[in-house]
Amino acid sequence: MTKHTNRGDGVPRITAAPTPHTDEMHARMVKYGVSMGIRVVCLFLLFFVHGWLLWVVIAGAVVIPYFAVILANGGSDTRNMTASDAMISQPPAAAVEAPAAPVSPDRTESPETSVVQGEIIDNDDEDKAPPTA
Repeated sequence: MTKHTNRGDGVPRITAAPTPHTDEMHARMVKYGVSMGIRVVCLFLLFFVHGWLLWVVIAGAVVIPYFAVILANGGSDTRNMTASDAMISQPPAAAVEAPAAPVSPDRTESPETSVVQGEIIDNDDEDKAPPTA
């Protein structure tokens, strides 16, 4: 892949475009699949090898999954990215607050003066038998 270079007018060249995400994902899945295939071979060889080679195969079967995940989660190569490619060029716009709800001039409400419609239920009634029809 070529380096990320600009023509001088701030427009990146098409040859400097990063690898498409689908191609990158495919390459990472292939790396992981090959690594785990080698692990399966190590697990299979556990039944057929003896001596010091057995310890090598056990170490491979235990260590390979760690490195397979590290390789698969590696992501894209960001070494050639410039600062403008890697960071946001400007901060996001500030959120606009919603206007306050209009209050009628003849009535002012506060938590102390607001009225909530509802029904009062006495907790002592729970112990009594339900009413019969």
